[in-house]
Amino acid sequence: MTHVDHLFLFVLFVVQPIYGLISYRRYLARIRAGQSPDRVSMYRWTAITQWIALAALITAWYWLGRPLSDLGFVQAGGTGFYVGVALLLGACGLLLYGWRQSKAMTEDERSEQVQALGDLVHFLPRRTRELHAFFKLSFTAGVVEEIIYRGFLIWYLGLVMPLWAAVVTSSILFALGHSYQGPGGVAKTGLIGLVFGAFYVLTGSIWLPIAGHILLDALQGLTIIEVLREADTSSRRQHHV
Repeated sequence: MTHVDHLFLFVLFVVQPIYGLISYRRYLARIRAGQSPDRVSMYRWTAITQWIALAALITAWYWLGRPLSDLGFVQAGGTGFYVGVALLLGACGLLLYGWRQSKAMTEDERSEQVQALGDLVHFLPRRTRELHAFFKLSFTAGVVEEIIYRGFLIWYLGLVMPLWAAVVTSSILFALGHSYQGPGGVAKTGLIGLVFGAFYVLTGSIWLPIAGHILLDALQGLTIIEVLREADTSSRRQHHV
């Protein structure tokens, strides 16, 4: 553990959350002032900043002469891997079922879903072009966030605490990094972080958490756009009436 690691952690968990919160509030202020949201550009910029953070981490890792295996880049296999795959497939099946169910929602059910999302609704895809950009961001988040939060952070914390505590702490920090989603979103993200952390420990490899993160984000995007796209259609109909 070096000063480079401490600095990366400081930027990641102090500077970035503050910048993210400021950006979040400015974005909402512009929308409330009547400006149309540009979600595609927002997704693109978020992806760029995440890849920059990962590039900085990997560069420092090579510069310090550390093996990528310390970040979880090892071949997955064994009983733990197959158990993890089974659990991931089960979760994907539930999300696909939810997506199918969203297609049959009534207008009242959709309205409840939209209200439950709160301000977060302004950040979520509504159109096909936005969904495609969201899929790209899902891929980026799956790769970058898992390498950072599971690979780097569990390695870092594991040097000063037991493995189970490192997994729990990394999940809490992962949740706090998504604090703009509100208390419910933080709790949900923290739970997901624990699951991905368990995948990482169970398989000893970063590959399954990456795949799981990408799939879960993308499948949630399918359900979200189904709900919000229909909500847009309803509002346009009411407007014309």
